[in-house]
Amino acid sequence: MVEDKLALYYFRIVKLGVRAEISITLNEVADLVFTSARHCRTILKEMSSLGWLEWRPKVGRNQRSILYLNYHADELQSELAKIMISNGKYEKALSLINNDRALFGSLLQNTSGVVRREGQLHIQLTYRRSFSALLPHRSLRNSERFLLRQVYCCLTECDSNGKLSSQLAHHWVYDGELYQWRFYLRPNLSFHDGSVITAECIVELFQKLKILSEYQHELAHVVAISATNSHCIQFQLDQPDLGFAGLLADARYSIQPVSQLFSLKGIVGSGAFQVEEHSETRLQLQAFDRYYGCRALADSVTIWKVMRDSLGKIGMQSGEADVDKEATCTHYLEKNEDNKKVENNEIKTRIEDGCLLALFNHNSGLSLLQRKYLSQILAPDKLQEQFIQSKGKIEAVPAYNLLQNWMTTIHSPSEKQELPKILTIAVFDHQALFRCASIIKEVLNQSGVKCQINSYAFDDFYQRAREKTLLEDIILTSLDLDDNRPTSVYRWLLSNPILHQSLSTDIQEWLKAELINIRNGSELTDYLGKLESVASSMISDYRLLPLFHHRQTLRFQGVLKGVSITGWGWPAIQDVWTED
Repeated sequence: MVEDKLALYYFRIVKLGVRAEISITLNEVADLVFTSARHCRTILKEMSSLGWLEWRPKVGRNQRSILYLNYHADELQSELAKIMISNGKYEKALSLINNDRALFGSLLQNTSGVVRREGQLHIQLTYRRSFSALLPHRSLRNSERFLLRQVYCCLTECDSNGKLSSQLAHHWVYDGELYQWRFYLRPNLSFHDGSVITAECIVELFQKLKILSEYQHELAHVVAISATNSHCIQFQLDQPDLGFAGLLADARYSIQPVSQLFSLKGIVGSGAFQVEEHSETRLQLQAFDRYYGCRALADSVTIWKVMRDSLGKIGMQSGEADVDKEATCTHYLEKNEDNKKVENNEIKTRIEDGCLLALFNHNSGLSLLQRKYLSQILAPDKLQEQFIQSKGKIEAVPAYNLLQNWMTTIHSPSEKQELPKILTIAVFDHQALFRCASIIKEVLNQSGVKCQINSYAFDDFYQRAREKTLLEDIILTSLDLDDNRPTSVYRWLLSNPILHQSLSTDIQEWLKAELINIRNGSELTDYLGKLESVASSMISDYRLLPLFHHRQTLRFQGVLKGVSITGWGWPAIQDVWTED
């Protein structure tokens, strides 16, 4: 008998009482569930085999038997719903628990992990918010950029040290005399909708990207893009660029149909997973069988939105620095600690490559001496002390440069300066930035300065920056790097709208010139060393102030075994598998 139908009979019996011996005849039970005595005996036998109840019949007519029920109705509902969720029957599970979203979230959390159904491998995860549209040409948060890597491919791939490898392009060559790059495509490539990926469609994509304002700084030196044949794309530059192939490895240059730049009828990618469903409540990915590389080991990945108050015993937090006040992680604001990987299959943790930082907005009119004094009183170690005094927690370590392994910037002591009576702080909806803003407000209040914190939605924050209308005195933001670390840092310095709207025109021009010099004369593997001095100069000039490197943590109590943590703080889902 189907268990959910059998449960309907149990729910009629449960009114007799739970976890107590009940003396009753078979006929009385049959009357209670509105069926015959013969059928009732079958029902009781099946319930007993499932462990729902114990039935000890007595021999003889009208003898009273012993009935013992093991579950309350809501307990059985939850157990059955968990089984349905494990079998992928989400709608039936939700219906069984009467559309109780909080309970559904808790059950999702407690059934997260890997399961094999009908020979296919399925991953179920939960996350605290919905995802925005997975479009490479939009400004995206950390977790969305991780998902871009699952759904799209680029022409090339770049690792954290600047070493290039192939993706859709199997070969590329640079002519240093002509300033010309050529990329040669693999044969028989296709988008997720089945349409063919050709050199012509990639040329059209890049021609359209070059027009978009978000790409103009990065592609300003590209004067022509053409297809020499159906498998070769040629980029003609007007100046040297030894690392151009690395730039095209960035997630923003993911290969997508050109029509997707201007209309969204459904996400069409080119990577290992295709988007089957993207709604307010869940994101469902399906392995793409025509993926050019090694097919993902998992057949599907479902990520559910689960609010924090629905979290059960098994927790998985990932991505941005958003830390629950009740978090149980033992690592908080520890100085000079190396990355850790806890190999107990319950917690994996690493220090992110980027950082949370404060920008001193040139529009505010703060003088050099005032910026220097603010950098002194808002130094990360002092903010750390204030966190501790306030009994606050943030999974992070103090930052003394943009990257943790870059040299520590040392500031000379500053004399006390008169500051404005009121300072404004801008943040986007990011929990760790809220906490930093709050602690900065406390520190400034102690110096006699009142603070007003203005919080914006992520998209609104970036739109204001593009329009140069983010006018607060201090802007808190994050430098989130992808797996292509050298070009991630380079791109952020060259074209991040939050950074550039906070800089004066002369500093923007200086920064652009420095970055172009690096691009003209440096190999990609040398980028980080060159960029370190540029970033350090901006910190020494009190244009920006690094605050904290976030400690990214994955908590999954045995549900994902042998899985590495990626630079985005997510598990490497392409490699997830099970022996079962």
